Amino acid sequence: MKKLCVAVFLGAWLLITLSCSSIPSGTLAIDDISAREAELLGQNVVVVGTAEIRTNMSTFNMFKVYQRGESIWVTFNPDTVTMPPQGLDVRVTGTLGKKKFTSIPDEQLYIDATSVNME
Repeated sequence: MKKLCVAVFLGAWLLITLSCSSIPSGTLAIDDISAREAELLGQNVVVVGTAEIRTNMSTFNMFKVYQRGESIWVTFNPDTVTMPPQGLDVRVTGTLGKKKFTSIPDEQLYIDATSVNME
């Protein structure tokens, strides 16, 4: 009986631990995107994180999304996507790309957003 209780407790703990991810299902972690960039370039990706619009690139229709200390740039067409409010959690869907921007020193991974929604 004691072994059964321990097994049930450990099984419940394992289920709770695995199901309580900070990354919503159906989305990618930014650090996973960085690690798998060659595989994901040109692919459609979905990321959930906190919007940072107070950057030197916000005048160029760009903002950053932060997630667990990692960040990725997001570009968008202002005719189809609006800039999200500062500090809110957003879900960004778009194509992953990599290029050098004029005001950023190195090549950067970015998402060319097709939609930006509040979480």
